Amino acid sequence: MKSRIVKYLLWLFSIVILFLGNTTFAAVSEKQKKVGHLQKTNLAWVDAKTHDVGNMWLTVTNYGGFGDVANHPSCEFPAHSDVEYLFKGAIWIAAIVDGDTMASIGDQGWGAGPGGRREAFWPGWTNADSILWRSTRPGVHFSPDAESEQDYIAVYTDTSMTMAFEGHEPMGLHITQKSYAWSYSYAEDFIIFDFLIKNISGQVMKKPQKFEKLYMGVYIDGDCGYTGIPAYYSDDITGFLRVNSEGDTVNVAWIKDNDGDNGLTPGVTGVRPLFPKPETVSYNWWDPPSDWGPTDPNNPNDWGFIPELPGQMYRVMSNGYIDPDQTEANAPSGVKTSGMDTRYFLSFGPFDVEPDSTLTLTLAYIGGLPNPGVGDEFDDLGRNARWAKDVYDNPPADGIPDFSGPPPPPSPILEVVPGDQKVTLRWNNISEYAVDTFSHIVDFQGYRVYRSKTGVLNDMQLLAEYDKVDGFGYDFGFDGANPQMEIDNSKTPPDTTVWYSYTDTGLTNGEFFYYAVTAFDSGYAPTGLEPLESSPVINMIKIAPSKGPSASSGIDEVLVIPNPYRINASYYDAQWESGRGDTDKRIDFTNLPEKCTIRIYTLGGDLVSVIEHEYPGKSPIAHRESWNLVSRNIQAIASGIYMFSVESDAGSYVGKFVIIQ
Repeated sequence: MKSRIVKYLLWLFSIVILFLGNTTFAAVSEKQKKVGHLQKTNLAWVDAKTHDVGNMWLTVTNYGGFGDVANHPSCEFPAHSDVEYLFKGAIWIAAIVDGDTMASIGDQGWGAGPGGRREAFWPGWTNADSILWRSTRPGVHFSPDAESEQDYIAVYTDTSMTMAFEGHEPMGLHITQKSYAWSYSYAEDFIIFDFLIKNISGQVMKKPQKFEKLYMGVYIDGDCGYTGIPAYYSDDITGFLRVNSEGDTVNVAWIKDNDGDNGLTPGVTGVRPLFPKPETVSYNWWDPPSDWGPTDPNNPNDWGFIPELPGQMYRVMSNGYIDPDQTEANAPSGVKTSGMDTRYFLSFGPFDVEPDSTLTLTLAYIGGLPNPGVGDEFDDLGRNARWAKDVYDNPPADGIPDFSGPPPPPSPILEVVPGDQKVTLRWNNISEYAVDTFSHIVDFQGYRVYRSKTGVLNDMQLLAEYDKVDGFGYDFGFDGANPQMEIDNSKTPPDTTVWYSYTDTGLTNGEFFYYAVTAFDSGYAPTGLEPLESSPVINMIKIAPSKGPSASSGIDEVLVIPNPYRINASYYDAQWESGRGDTDKRIDFTNLPEKCTIRIYTLGGDLVSVIEHEYPGKSPIAHRESWNLVSRNIQAIASGIYMFSVESDAGSYVGKFVIIQ
């Protein structure tokens, strides 16, 4: 593992020397065991984007991999949890070309072999080679060509001899990678990938060649665990789920944290092929320190170590062997089948690709969480694997991709207004007129109001529910939501909108909460579909109640949170701070006027920092301002007692706070 990092850093240093002044690199990952990936150079316009509309946040790139991008979650699941299930994933492609075996890969993970590096896929050189973003949602990314609520489209090839590793022989692969994400309840736990693999061998060989018996593989270094735990990546286990609890063949290779981190990491993630149905599926895993993996003694192509050369890669990808689950393997001494920094590899094929033709391969990256009374994480993984197939090709399957499913009503537009020990939510009625694209009827049923301290979907507390009085459901009606009609006479005809409201009371000023309002429908009886609900993620807002002084009332008291601030405390693990660096530190001044000036002084009267605070009245942070404990001279402040003043048209206030080492 250490040698892998050293080799990577040596390669990184050589690139800096070659392209100094024209190259930008990602920051080193906070995980001490591994290093963040190259970001942009003057030779490849490298890009990354995170799927974050659903309950799985997965980062994809335009260089044949996913995850391992600084300041992005690799695969955070569930959303807002700080629980990771991925360090780095990458695709491999191998085939027989003119009688020889060839392979190109996004990453090999170990950094071993000729040249030390294994990255073969790279995008072009200009901004036009960035990842394209399309969406079915109204807004800046809306496109009539979008398939999902968040389409990312990346294009890369294996033909860049400048950026590829030493000794790389390009096959002539041009890959269009399309990835799709949804917020719908049945689709929020997976991402679907479409790989359009074009044979451009004529551009790199003397004459175009057919790709015979091509196999595709997905390499996964999982790193499962709550990121606040040291070495959380060191106790992963992997296995293979052939059939789900409903009897569907799903062929999911999975990985999870073995001990669950005392309940913080209870889930599982995996990969399954969706289309076309392969003749052969292979699943292999390895223990990186020893480079050991289980083998089939009757299968000479099932190697017990990570393949490095094209011929070795092809033999592993085509061996058709499914390794035993890690906990069931007959491992040698030193290999912990109960959990380690495990990596797995799923491959499938074969397929033939003629010159200048395109092969489309589709797979899904899937998560599963335990649901008391419904099943464990593998039951959920199996159900989500079936849903991924159904979304890709709606039942009854006809082999033609749909990339769609029945949608819930669109989420309402939500506003939140902080008050003294309360928060008021306001939302409009746009959800009530949406036509379901599957049933072709308006099937809106009602609204639900949620609150959470963490923003994690599983932690959302239902505060209120309202639904139509129509004999379906609870028939609560909407009167309890205080409907108020607003008319915009500037439009022809005048625009009439109904706004509803809910006030959450009895709160502590300065304490943050997440709020969301969802819309749900009545389901679809002809297909037995249960009612669908929009995701709280769509309009979730973080806010803290605050007294909010006005010019007429003056400033009663400005609070500092936390006070005292302990420099050595783990505020990141408590989800108060966004990182562990010096500039990630944070205290908040609360109960501020909407416009004021905050000045911070030492006890000796030296001015430390000046903060100008001004926000619109309806902003969630209109009465709150954060400070990173960095002085106006760009220095981290020392421990001690500090004074502060707040000056505004509403009056002035003087207070103090304490910084403890």
